[in-house]
Amino acid sequence: MPDAPAARVELTVSEGVAHLRLVRADARNAIDRAMVDALERAASTCAHDPDVRALLITAAGPSFTVGGDLDHLYGALERLPTELDEMIATFHRALVRLADLAVPVVCAVQGAAAGGGLGLLWCADVVIAAEDAKLVAGFAELALSGDGGSSWFLPRVIGLRRAQEMMLGNRALSATEAAEWGLVNQVVPADRLTEQARRIARELAAGPTAAYGEMRRLLRRAFCTSLDDQLEAERRAMVRCADTADAREGITAFGERRAPTFAGHDRAPTDA
Repeated sequence: MPDAPAARVELTVSEGVAHLRLVRADARNAIDRAMVDALERAASTCAHDPDVRALLITAAGPSFTVGGDLDHLYGALERLPTELDEMIATFHRALVRLADLAVPVVCAVQGAAAGGGLGLLWCADVVIAAEDAKLVAGFAELALSGDGGSSWFLPRVIGLRRAQEMMLGNRALSATEAAEWGLVNQVVPADRLTEQARRIARELAAGPTAAYGEMRRLLRRAFCTSLDDQLEAERRAMVRCADTADAREGITAFGERRAPTFAGHDRAPTDA
């Protein structure tokens, strides 16, 4: 009998930080149907919880995630197209939710980060990698084209040629190489990984939530928008932010020569 979905992901919220943790360590956090279902539920919870001011994504065990559960897919060979279609549709809904969150996302990566599981990194604003981390697409070895948003994010983050090298050439990147390529923000010793990621998440959670949400949206759209349209989107976003208590607090704190204290709860509505 397969494990219950609750065995795949844990979600807790403390002091404004939601902590989404992959907990299928015995399978190196391989992604199966139960995992994608749990991720979709967790992402939806984060999106609707007004107490969430930042999200931290981590994983239990020696690997962040090895990507799709190949044992699961091997058992579904006779219906592989249907199985992948259904799993990927759910997984991608979860990733869209995470990418669209109105709060910053921090991801801590150790060991293997592979396949579609890389999508969790692509949804983050800050990625911290342990020194033993290794990023690899791995799709070519399986004669699959890839999922998790790699074909969209990689050319934008590292350029087309390097994206082609990772996808078609199946190039595996060490933590140091991933930092040099711009896929992770910093590399730390493994024993400091969670501590460093939590510190950053707490700092972001204390910030201006509405402004962070607008920044995330503007930066994502910048690759697909003309300069004129982007400037107009910036104007509208600034006006929305100006109508928040945090903006008034930030400007007041500057005038009073003190550090601001942001409430972070009055999230500005984003464009449709």
